[in-house]
Formats: sequence, structure tokens, C-alpha cells
Amino acid sequence: MEPKRLMLAALALVALSGALWWSNKEEAKGEKNPGPDDAPKILEIAQDQIVKIELKRLGAEPVLLEKSDSWALKAPKALGADQDAVSAVASALAVLSSDRLVADKMDNADKYGLNQPVMTVIVTRKDGKTHVLQLGSDTPSGSATYARVEGDPKLYTVATFTKASLDKTWRDLRDKRLLPFDSEKLTRVETTAKGATIEFGKNNANNWTMLKPKALRTDNFAAEELVRKLKEAKIEVTNDVEEEGKWPAKFTAAAVVGSAKVTDQKGTMSIEIRKDKDNAYFAKSSAVEGIFKTTQEAGEALGKGVDDYRNKKLFEFGFTEPDRVEVKQDGAVYSFSKVNNDWKKDGKSVEPGQVQQVIDKLRDLAATKFADAATGAVYGEYSVKAEKVVVTKQGETFYGKRADSNEAAVLDPSAVTEIKTLAAAVKEPAASAKPEEKKKK
Repeated sequence: MEPKRLMLAALALVALSGALWWSNKEEAKGEKNPGPDDAPKILEIAQDQIVKIELKRLGAEPVLLEKSDSWALKAPKALGADQDAVSAVASALAVLSSDRLVADKMDNADKYGLNQPVMTVIVTRKDGKTHVLQLGSDTPSGSATYARVEGDPKLYTVATFTKASLDKTWRDLRDKRLLPFDSEKLTRVETTAKGATIEFGKNNANNWTMLKPKALRTDNFAAEELVRKLKEAKIEVTNDVEEEGKWPAKFTAAAVVGSAKVTDQKGTMSIEIRKDKDNAYFAKSSAVEGIFKTTQEAGEALGKGVDDYRNKKLFEFGFTEPDRVEVKQDGAVYSFSKVNNDWKKDGKSVEPGQVQQVIDKLRDLAATKFADAATGAVYGEYSVKAEKVVVTKQGETFYGKRADSNEAAVLDPSAVTEIKTLAAAVKEPAASAKPEEKKKK
């Protein structure tokens, strides 16, 4: 290496070492009695005793949160609060640990940015006592922030992530749900998309059933997924006031994706979601004043049609264990019954695993699509416990219809063929070896 380059590298190393020494020296200034590992708690309050939190940030509107039965945002706007987000702030304040204790007695508040704190947090307990936490400048290394509690002479540093957990705006802490309904008390859900309205209600088994456009067997899981996505439809948080001001105009110009109404014990609330040319989703809710940007998942929840919510399974016995199965097809009858955990056919024991294959295939029998009617001649009949499905054939198309319903399903031909093949293959258990043969082994 050339001498000139070597000298420049050495000078750079010296400068870097000097900067590091100065940073460490500045952080250590004022440290007297505390040891390097001394990191005491700054605040320690039982979280259930915290009833009010006020967050004051330089250059921002103060945020006031109060708790009665639950947390509510009181200022700068009176709004519902995001219970999880506020609880996280309260949890951070309940046991607030320092990064380290810098000095038992702070000598100059201005030097640490605490003469005009960057942030002040006022915590009020049930007994009326308050604690005032002040956060000042960051340390020279940028890894921590100077902090103190009003009335206490000690100077601390707190980790930057601790500061971040408290540095929240009212937008961060507001209730972001666009439809704040109670899932457990929900009785009606209605969606409208592409001119079609679908309504669901709860049946006697507390499962969802389709009421509109007509009564249809319903996939309860699909309906519950719709409820979940409506429950999780939330305001997209932004602190860009200028961008937020553009949302009403974007909503007006955007194409309607769909709308929904939900009814719980408190009444009915509604939402309309639109999508603009940039694939951004905007929502207007009767429960929250204003127009908001929301998630793609919320928008897509409203884009489904009737068939997406219909129960495609022909049988409803699910994973319960039936004790009677019958397959009638092409003039043949295969009837199986369970007696004392032993499957029998015509009074004789048969292989239980083979019967289970028939049951599994019937359990999975599902519509590939739906039809207006099950046309054609009767081709077969399947029974599991009290449920019965009739299969008809028109040309090369197989249709399935439950005996207790007029709904018709188009079936996969291979599934129909396999059911008969599996039923016909059920045999008696293989005979065990005779006693004489066992002795020879």
C-alpha cells in the first residue's frame, strides 16, 4: 500500500476512535454512584390502577385517554379507543424500566433536553395520584433517550423501543374498526355486490343459514369467514393529514365493490367499500364518521356470490361415526351396519377399514357446481344414518339431491364410480391361521 493511502487510513481510524470515545464520555458525564449494570425501574404501578393517560408531544395535539369499563379517547377527539393499543401503552408505563441510571441528581436539565421535554406522559391512578414522566434528547449514540420523573432528582436513560412504545398519536390509539359489532351477539348479516343481495341468519343450532335470495343450505365456515373479515375491516392508519384529506374525493370517484349490514344486540350498522383505479380500497361506515382507506381483504370479503356460500357437501354427518351405510347403484345393493363396533354385511363381519373408505368417500361427496334441478333417470341412492342422497344421470352428467332438499348439485362422475367400486370391494376379514398351522410355524 502507498504511504499516502496508509496514512489516510490511519487518520480515519483515529477519527473514528475519537468519535466513539467522545460519545461514551458524553453518556458517562454526570454518572456518580451508579454502577454500569444499574438499571432500576423508573415507574412501577399496578396496571389495573391506571385510569388516565395523557401524552404530550412537542408540536402535536395532546392525547388524553380515560378508562371506566374500557378505555376511551377523550382528546383531541372523543372517539372509541383501540383497547389492545392503549393496553400496550398502559403496560409499558406500569413497569417502566430504565436502560441505566445516569446520575442520582441531575445537574442541568437543559443539557439533556429535559427543560422542554420532547414528550411528557402523565399517568393518573384510581386514588388520584399522578406520575409525570419526561423524555428528553437522545443520547449521543442514539441508542437511548434521557428520562426523569417529575419530583425525582434522578436522571435515567430509556431504550429507544421504550420511547417508541409511548410515542403514539390519537390516530394510533383510536378504535380502528369500521364495524365494531359483537360477534357473539350477531344475528343477521347482509351483503350486496354486483346487484345481488345475500342475507344470512342464525338457525336453531346457532349456525349461519342463507335466507336471501332464497333459503339454501349454507357453508357455515364460509359465512363465519365473512363475519371475521367484516370484523377485521379497519381504518388504515396514516399521520399524513394532506393525504387523508383526499380520501373523500377518491371514494366518490371509485367503483363500488359492495356493501354490508350487520345486526347485533345494539342494532344495525352498515359499510360500503369502493376500489379506485390504483386498486386502493376506501370505506364509509355508519358506525364511524368520515371516509377511510381500508384493506384489500375487507374489500374482497364483499365480492363473493351466492354459490360461494352454499354448502357443497351432499352429506352433513361430518366427522361423527355412522352405524349404518347403504349404497344402491346399477341394480346392486351394498348395506353395512355396525354392531358392537363390528361392521357387518348380510349378518357377516367385514373389513372395517374397507367400510371406512366408503364412508370417507360419501363424506367428501360434493358439488362441482349447482344446477336448477336434478334431471334424468335415477342412477343410485346413498344413505348414511338418516341422511339420503339420490343420484340421477342425464346424458353424461350426474346430479345429486338430498332427499330433504330441492337443491341440485352436479357431481364428479369419477366420485360416483368410485363409491360403487369401494362398496363392492368390501370383503370378510381374512381367515386366521388354523391352530395346527400356528404350531408348525
